[in-house]
Amino acid sequence: MAHINTRHGRAGFVLLLACVLTCNGLRARDENCFGIIAGRLATTDGSVLLGHNEDDGGEQMLNMYVAGRQNGMNKFIWAEFPGLEVADALMNEYGVCVASDNCPSREDREDFTDGGILHRLRLDVGKYARSARDAVKLIGREVEQYGYRSSGRSYVIADSREGWLVAVVQGRHWVAQRVPDDKVMTIPNYYVIDKINLNDTLNFLGSKDIIEYATERGWYDPQRDGEFSFRKAYAAPRTFRSSSNTNRHSRVLAALSNGEYRYDADNVVLAVTPRHKLGVQDIIDMLSLHRETADSNQTGPLVCNNNTVLAIVCQLRSWMPRNIGCVMWTCPGKPCSGLFVPWYMGMTQAPKGWSRFSRWTEAESKHLSDSHDLRLNYPDGAYWHYTDSWEKNGRRHLDPRHPQHYALRKIQQKLLERQDKFERSLKNLSEEKTARKLNSYTASTIRKYNRHQ
Repeated sequence: MAHINTRHGRAGFVLLLACVLTCNGLRARDENCFGIIAGRLATTDGSVLLGHNEDDGGEQMLNMYVAGRQNGMNKFIWAEFPGLEVADALMNEYGVCVASDNCPSREDREDFTDGGILHRLRLDVGKYARSARDAVKLIGREVEQYGYRSSGRSYVIADSREGWLVAVVQGRHWVAQRVPDDKVMTIPNYYVIDKINLNDTLNFLGSKDIIEYATERGWYDPQRDGEFSFRKAYAAPRTFRSSSNTNRHSRVLAALSNGEYRYDADNVVLAVTPRHKLGVQDIIDMLSLHRETADSNQTGPLVCNNNTVLAIVCQLRSWMPRNIGCVMWTCPGKPCSGLFVPWYMGMTQAPKGWSRFSRWTEAESKHLSDSHDLRLNYPDGAYWHYTDSWEKNGRRHLDPRHPQHYALRKIQQKLLERQDKFERSLKNLSEEKTARKLNSYTASTIRKYNRHQ
């Protein structure tokens, strides 16, 4: 989590209080976001699924841009949060998707060139990467060239054939692991990449000196520690003691395995084989896990919490044209109380009210400078409808017996059931007509949903 806006009354006070509190040694501001990747052999339809909850305190404003090709750049869909350097999510025309999770490291040295790199990293993935592996290499090159300007982070990356997790450390060190096709990777806010083998370039990539540097710093001793573990060497130790981290991770792993998962700080798993193959709704369900719906003995926030400002599920299908086969199911706000609406890669524009500026390039140039008093300066933003709904309805959304909760589930179910029929209706249309129909479909779905809130 980067820049935080605390100018807005009660919301600002709550955020300030949260930043002062600690949770079993982990600062509250370190507990942000959750990521999931399901490999193509672990899903019902053979797609790769990427799920992500974005958690940020204070008043935030989601903007959605459909950026067309220009100057050698890819077309991409950009979920943008002005003022935040590490919150945005993107999906490009090659089906490459990227989001990230805060993972504090123990690195205390700064090693930057030209101020280092942070926000631009994910935008460059959207603009230039042509596969998930290509995105991993791009991140690695830029981290080594400029130095990473944050304590640590893990980027969840996928395309229609594979998923990757890229762990980045402040400065110029990084490592990446491919998610096995038959498994599901989940990550809260600690590193989960463990044993690595950089000679196995099909499944691992990273800094050549990742072990040597850890040894030099005293974070790893072969005689004392045995086989090298990236997460044990580089993670801030407090992250593994956070009840928020352990509760969220254990809860989702238990749901995947249909049983109890006992957290063990010495054996944190990167990926598991699910008890059954997963669909879009299964990823939605995991992202929607909320404390009020958990067992009474659970403490602390779960995957969905009061700071969740966006949830996405990227459905990436290799056997279909990418303009239809790559979908970013987007839930503005909290997934426990909102609808995931499909944004297809073939779209050419966002519905009215979803973009502050008519050109995405203006949003890029003003991303950090024009980020204060957003509600005051952009009162017509469509996102405010969702923040107002949460404030108005609150916990009623969480009660499965409440009519609003039931109605929401029915709408989501119908959307998913009708997906195949809608996509088949596009089969013989030109690219231009397909784009118009996709634009209309997303806009009309949002309008229908808003009437039910």
